[in-house]
Amino acid sequence: MRLGLKADNLLERVADFLNLAPQPLAHAFFGMMASRTLMAGARLGVYAALADGAATAEALAARLKTSTEGMRALLEALIACEVVELHRGRFRLAPRARRWLDPRSPQAITAFLEFNYAQWDWWGQLENAVKSGQSVDIHQFAPDDPRWRDYIQAMYQLARLASPEVAAAIPLPRGARHLLDLGGAHGWYAAELCRMHRGLKATVVDLEGSVRVGRDIIAQAGMSHRVTHKEGDVLHAELGGPYDAALLFQVMHHLTPAQNVALLRRVRGAMASRGTLAVLEYLREERDTQGTSAPLIGLHYFLTSGAASYTPAEVEGFLDDAGFKVQSTRPIRHLPLQTLIIAQPE
Repeated sequence: MRLGLKADNLLERVADFLNLAPQPLAHAFFGMMASRTLMAGARLGVYAALADGAATAEALAARLKTSTEGMRALLEALIACEVVELHRGRFRLAPRARRWLDPRSPQAITAFLEFNYAQWDWWGQLENAVKSGQSVDIHQFAPDDPRWRDYIQAMYQLARLASPEVAAAIPLPRGARHLLDLGGAHGWYAAELCRMHRGLKATVVDLEGSVRVGRDIIAQAGMSHRVTHKEGDVLHAELGGPYDAALLFQVMHHLTPAQNVALLRRVRGAMASRGTLAVLEYLREERDTQGTSAPLIGLHYFLTSGAASYTPAEVEGFLDDAGFKVQSTRPIRHLPLQTLIIAQPE
C-alpha cells in the first residue's frame, strides 16, 4: 500500500507532475487534519448518530450537545474525508463508509479510531524516541490502565475483519485438540479456529492487562468454554503442551531477533511433532525498496516497542534457527501489509 495525494483538477495534476507544490507540506498538514477529523467523528458520536438516519447539522448538534457551528464544520470536513455525504440539506454516512463506521456493523473500526487518541499521544514522543533510542513501551502499562481496553478492543475490531480468511488458511493436523495462542490478547483468531474445528480448545497467553479485556470479549461471544486466557509474559511463562498448533500473531515486531529465536524455540518445545505454527506479521520489503507505506509501520513499532518490522527473509531466518521449516506464505486481503506464514517443526 502506498500513501499519496489525490489531485482535484487538471491544474493540480500538472502542479504535482512538475513538482511545483510542496507535497511534504500537504502530507504533514492535511494528513494531520484528516486523522483528527476522523477520530473526532468517532469520539463525538457522529457516526453512531448518522447510523440512525440522516440529519441536519442543527439536529446533530442538539443531540450530541455541541455547537451548531462546530458540528457543521466537522461534518463538512468529514465530507472531505469521504465518509459523510450531504443530501437534500441533511448529512448521512456515505454508503462505502457505513460498514466501517456504523458501530453496529460487524466490520466497524470505530474502536480503532478511539484508540488513535492514545497513539496520537505516543507519536508526540517520536523525536525523543529517535534521539534517545528509548521507546514508549506500551506493554508496560499497569494492568488497570484504561489504555489496555482501548488497545485490545481496537485490535479485536481488526481481527474480526480478517479472522475468517486467516483461520481458513491454517491447516491444522487431523483431529487437532489443543491450540496455543501466544500474545493473542482478544483471542479472536483462536476462537475462529475453534469454531471451524470441532473438539479444538485454545489457550491464550498474554499480559494481565491484555488478558482482562480478552476474557470479556470471549465471554461476550459465548466462547469461554473453548478459549481460555492465561496471564503471563510469552518470553518466560510456562507454556505447557504438547499443542497441535500454535499462533504467533503480531508478536515478532515487538521483539528483537534474539528474543524471536528464543521464543520460537520455546514454542517448538511445546508443540507436537507434526504440529502447525502460524505466524501473522506486518512484513516490510527489502531496504532498497522504496515508495510503500510499510516503513511507517516500522517506525511505529520502533516508537511503541523499541523493535522493528522484519523482512520475509529475516522471519524465515528466525524460524529456521528455531527448528521450523516454512511450508507456505500468503498475504491477507482484509488487512493490508499482513502476511501469514505456515511452518512445521523439522
